[in-house]
Amino acid sequence: MAEETKLTMIDYVVETPAQVRSNVENSKALTQSLVDEYVKKDYKRVLIVACGSSHNGSVCGQPFLHKILKKEVKVIPPFNFVHFQDEFDDDDFIVVVSQSGRSTNAIEALELLKSRGHRTIGITSDVNSDFKDICDLTINWGVGVEKVGYVTKGVVTLALYFMLFGVEAQLAKGEITQEEADCYKKEFLKAMDAHEELQASANKYIESHVKDLYNLQEVYTISAGANLGTAIEAALKISETVMIHATAWECEEFLHGPVYPIQPRYTVIAYETGNDAANVRIEQIADAAKEIAGQVILVKCGASEDPSVISTNIKLMDEVMPLAYLAVAPMLANFASRKLSLQEHPLLKKFDEKVSTKSKKYPKNFGEW
Repeated sequence: MAEETKLTMIDYVVETPAQVRSNVENSKALTQSLVDEYVKKDYKRVLIVACGSSHNGSVCGQPFLHKILKKEVKVIPPFNFVHFQDEFDDDDFIVVVSQSGRSTNAIEALELLKSRGHRTIGITSDVNSDFKDICDLTINWGVGVEKVGYVTKGVVTLALYFMLFGVEAQLAKGEITQEEADCYKKEFLKAMDAHEELQASANKYIESHVKDLYNLQEVYTISAGANLGTAIEAALKISETVMIHATAWECEEFLHGPVYPIQPRYTVIAYETGNDAANVRIEQIADAAKEIAGQVILVKCGASEDPSVISTNIKLMDEVMPLAYLAVAPMLANFASRKLSLQEHPLLKKFDEKVSTKSKKYPKNFGEW
């Protein structure tokens, strides 16, 4: 019997555009239950409680959701929500997100909400998970199946889900027209054309920078605007797969301290934004980083002959860019981690034995999803 091919992050990166296009096509049905909840009253703000890649996907979706709802949208890690930022009331529209639906800290957040008589809404990829036992409403955000713990398709489709929810909610409330809603959805679809162009450009970069990617040791990812969420998720993916130190910074904050440890063994990945004036500064920082960092990668919109650039020719509004730009880091990380056959340190097992992040009936897997 032939051995079953093991799926990788790349398989799910490649699957993402088709899943997004399907979700945009089925936007109303996909978001209906959450929209029905939201339009019941005029909430003062939206709180999204999420951790790990679900947190990062929410951060990527937050700028668009804030823009279209025209109200405060906060993304809060569950631990902080339970222990430090637990000031909420009935005027807050609160959702708790976990791709697995079994993250212990997400469950604790739901338990806190329930203990105070607040409506419990869980957003997950598995409506039959632990979430169903505690949520008043359990919603599948439309990621489909993702068997690799280092999730990629889940991050993009979660960001998209919040964008689609914002469009459908405002349409239902009469705050935008059908024509405006259709324009936003076309932008989401255009982002998938850009996603595919970035896949191709990243593959070209990988082919010409094999030694650099084999030598990944320390990584900074930087950006601003909506792609700051992209940079945060990029650092997480590199850390958990290549098993090296990677951190994300807002581009200007990167200059105020974090830049000083850089040596030639470092890699800097800079993501441009949908703001041309901001991009001048990001390109200036990336160019300066080449003076000391061994590898500097600029991810941008626009044709370039520079071999250090990964790009798409499709220009997107800033708040939608993460849907496309999230494609890049998993491809670089997947190449480096698989070719180097890296293993987590054996002592990490003892750490895992002392600190659980999943409910007991859930088998151990990689990452937080």
